[in-house]
Amino acid sequence: MAFKAAVSARRTRQAKEITGATYQIKVSDHGKTLMLNRPAGMTLTLPADTTFVGFTVKMIVRATFTGTWEITGQADGDLFFGGVFLSSVAAKSDRFGPNGSSNDTLKADADAKGRLSGGFIEFTCMGPNEWLVNGVLAAGGTPATPFADT
Repeated sequence: MAFKAAVSARRTRQAKEITGATYQIKVSDHGKTLMLNRPAGMTLTLPADTTFVGFTVKMIVRATFTGTWEITGQADGDLFFGGVFLSSVAAKSDRFGPNGSSNDTLKADADAKGRLSGGFIEFTCMGPNEWLVNGVLAAGGTPATPFADT
């Protein structure tokens, strides 16, 4: 099925399909839903943490990844806070949070880390070096933390 953008002016949240191996999230992506559609994997980079507080972007895993799906901060020192729930039909589902001191990457390099289609995640800038992460990712097998250091 082909991707189809919103056609109604009533729809305030715009969707944007991402199919490249890398994507630099822009300030103009604020409030958008990024539909991730590149099974081989991709790396997305958040905008600089000097963007406005409250900048928010949502991502939906449209196609199951067979490669690594990664989201990183713009610069060293950007830290992730919050957490993500990994839902698995094969095993116990679980919630994972970044450690708050060094995790600046979400790296889904295995099914257990949430790279299956249907999951979603949202990032909100809370201020310098602080990104709030929230979402529910679809996992295979026994869920494992997708948070890492670059």
